[in-house]
This record gives sequence, structure tokens and C-alpha cells, in this order.
Amino acid sequence: MTSATLKQGTAKELRKLFAMLASSMGETIGSLISKPVKVRLAEPMVVDVDAYVAALPTAVAMARGALDKVDAGKKFLTIVEVHDAIALAGLLMIAPEQVIEQRRASGVLEGEDDEAFGELGNVLYSGLGNVLRGQVGNVDIRFQDHVVVKPGLAKDGSLGIGNGIVFPFALKVGDQAETQGALAIDFETAAAWNKAPLAMTPAAGDAAADDEQPEAAARTADDEGLESIPQVEIRGALAAFLADPDLPCLLHKSCRRVGLELRRYGRGEIPNPAAHRNEIVLIDVPLTEDKRFDWCRRIKEFSPTTKVALLLHHPSRPRVTRAFLAKADLILGYPCKEAQLSAKLQALLEPAPETPTV
Repeated sequence: MTSATLKQGTAKELRKLFAMLASSMGETIGSLISKPVKVRLAEPMVVDVDAYVAALPTAVAMARGALDKVDAGKKFLTIVEVHDAIALAGLLMIAPEQVIEQRRASGVLEGEDDEAFGELGNVLYSGLGNVLRGQVGNVDIRFQDHVVVKPGLAKDGSLGIGNGIVFPFALKVGDQAETQGALAIDFETAAAWNKAPLAMTPAAGDAAADDEQPEAAARTADDEGLESIPQVEIRGALAAFLADPDLPCLLHKSCRRVGLELRRYGRGEIPNPAAHRNEIVLIDVPLTEDKRFDWCRRIKEFSPTTKVALLLHHPSRPRVTRAFLAKADLILGYPCKEAQLSAKLQALLEPAPETPTV
């Protein structure tokens, strides 16, 4: 699966809209099950949606919405882990907690749970429709159906979107641990809702990456010396746990450009989650050191607001999936260009849209 990210500053309206959709989702589900629900958006991805779903490591339940009016014929997906779909259905039916846990452990969405999840989808898309009508205008949405897709089984075109924008999110229901989900829409519709063209930054290692930037600008950014980069005001600290000996030079340039104080740690050092609350933690992840994904997970579990960036050597679908499940705020392939890394670090310093807890 190949993916790209949206260039910073080219999707302001789209990000704002999806933050509102996520808020509506939390409010709707919370009111139905009488529990506080929070939906926390991650950075959007430009990706083939079928490939994205097929790469997920667990079965998912998808509530599919059909767009109407100006966007008639298009689809909108709300994706949650199938265990969450079962639990939400049980909560909607006010089933005993023990029963919900038994059904959740089975991993099978069927019978009254299946019907209840469909009812939840109806109400969910009613709320999403209110947001779209108010923010986009001549567009509406209705719940169409829901399906369960197991890992590796999504077929080309089966989800009705193809190349699209995926907004991953973390879903937290009551006191339960966060789980993962996503919202998805086709690229053309996303661009129309953004009311401006969407520009992409291909993932590192993609042959198109060099074509995305003007050649001269890219060459200048990589070739200039440290002292030639303007020193901006320090806005934070970057705790870097490195394995590749060539990375310090790259990081010194990026930190100088975006205003970060670089704190380097040796290859044998392990991050202490409590020591990096107000810092960005960058973890270099070589092919042979997958334990570093667990470092990211522990940091995020200890302090969800701590930003963690993972640099993946030779990124592949399974490794990107592991980084996503570890709740990394930034996933970037390595080697990468200094300008690309700087732009990503700059984005981490910007405040994220707030999604209220219901």
C-alpha cells in the first residue's frame, strides 16, 4: 500500500470540516449509549481505500453512507474495529456488561448486535448530514448499509471509493482504552469540500517524491550548511532516539529551521515516558529493531498528548500499520529529505483542532 500526506496549508477547510464530523460522531454515539465518547483525529492520508482497509490487522465494521444531491453516487465510510461495533451495539441495547464482553470476545457481529449497529449507523449519519448541510451546502448523506471486512479481504472497488482521503481517528468510549478507526471519502469529493485544490506530499521512497518539489529548491535544502539556515526562536524540544549515524546532521538542520532544541540519545537508551511530556519524541526504527514500536506505544499510553514521530527504514505496509497501531503522531519513511522532515515537524508544533468530549 502506498500513501501520501496532504501538504500543510492546502487542506484547512477539509481538516476543519472533518474535525466537526468527528465531534458530531462523538456527540451522537455518546447520546445513544449514555457514555462519554471522544473521537481524536490523526493526520489525513491519501491512499487507495480498499488497500488501506485490507492492510488493517483486525476485522473492521464499516457503516457506509451514500451522498446525495450534488455528490450523488459517492460514498462516505465510517470504519471501526469489529469488537467496538459489537460493544457499541450492546451498549445501545443496554445489555449487561458481562454479555457485551462475551459477544465482544467472539468477534462476530450478528443477530441483534448486527441490527443494533445498523440502527446506530442510521442515527450517526443523520448527525453527519446536519454538519454537511450546514458547512458544505448542497449535499446530504444517508446511511446505506454496513459490512464487516476481514484483514486482506477488501477487493478493488468493493468499498465504492477507490483513491481517497482517510482520516484515522482514536475512539475512546467511557473509561475503555482507545481503539482505532477512520473516516474516508473519495479524493474528488474531498477537494470539492475543501473549496481549494489539495496538494500531496508522497511518502518517502515513492518515486514521485522528487517530482513533487521543485528540483532546485530540494537540492538547495539538502546541500546548504547548518550555519546558512536561519535560526528561528526555540518553540520546543525534540528528544531523538537514533540508530542511523547519518541522522544527527539531518536533525540538526531541521531543528534549527523549525525552532526545536535537539536532545540526542544513544542507540542503547530507551525513552522514559515521564521525561518527555512537553517534548516531541522522534524514534528511529531500523528494520531489525521493531521493539521501538513498543516504545512509541508506551509513551502514548502514558501521555496521549506527547507527540511521537517514527522514522521507518524501508517502510512497508505491515510496518506502517504497526506504527499506526502504536498511535504515532507522525509516520515518515527514511531516508527522507530535510525539507520534508522539517515540514512534518513544523506540523507537529501546530495546535490540533479540538474535538470536545461528550
